[in-house]
Amino acid sequence: VVLITNSQYLTCRMHNCTEANRHKPFPGYIDPDSLIVQDDYVFVQLTSGGRPHYYVSYRRNTFAQMKLPKYALPKDMHVISTDENQVFAAVQEWNQNDTYNLYISDTRGVYFTLALENVQSSRGPEGNIMIDLYEVAGIKGMFLANKKIDNQVKTFITYNKGRDWRLLQAPDTDLRGDPVHCLLPYCSLHLHLKVSENPYTSGIIASRDTAPSIIVASGNIGSELSDSDISMFVSSDAGNTWRQIFEEEHSVLYLDQGGVLVAMKHTSLPIRHLW
Repeated sequence: VVLITNSQYLTCRMHNCTEANRHKPFPGYIDPDSLIVQDDYVFVQLTSGGRPHYYVSYRRNTFAQMKLPKYALPKDMHVISTDENQVFAAVQEWNQNDTYNLYISDTRGVYFTLALENVQSSRGPEGNIMIDLYEVAGIKGMFLANKKIDNQVKTFITYNKGRDWRLLQAPDTDLRGDPVHCLLPYCSLHLHLKVSENPYTSGIIASRDTAPSIIVASGNIGSELSDSDISMFVSSDAGNTWRQIFEEEHSVLYLDQGGVLVAMKHTSLPIRHLW
């Protein structure tokens, strides 16, 4: 077993790359496994004095330290998106244990402003961090997030990459056509935002680039997100309105650019019905 504890970041030009003309943007070592190359950005992390420091290079230019508002003291960071020449990042600060704050950057990825506080997070089965944030496929800048407010978790939606957030309007009627009495902001629709790691199966929320504006998700109607009374909901207008489609969890597959949706009930018994 080889343990790599020292990682250096070296740069040189492809046509003339030798030991002599390699450059080191950082005097010391970068943290192992901290290198991220995504679109126009390169990210690295260095730890000094027991605190992590985050650096970014835009279009392969000189590295600059990423600057959060002066009151922020980050202890962990995850790059969520680099679409449209902006960095969308989730940052866990010194006083947070099970939540992250979302930040949005300028074009160079250097200066960040707060987009949403206290997004719920959890640890996956392999110890990996999972943040309750879902980027809707097919529509740039559209995200769903589960925000913790006074020990309640509520689902919020943004269409402009975190500048504005709002609660989800619950359906007007339930599966049987009976009216649903749910008044914002006291009551709204809340969704589970976990994504399946298996590309051949649906998670409990799904959207596709080939079927923009169609979202299928499991969740509940009420004052907060719940693990009981879970139903399935669909939106065909990018999360603006929703309707209930099942009272139990189903896996949903997209066919024909969303012209056909196929649902299978979550069960250990043999599948006898497709919806």
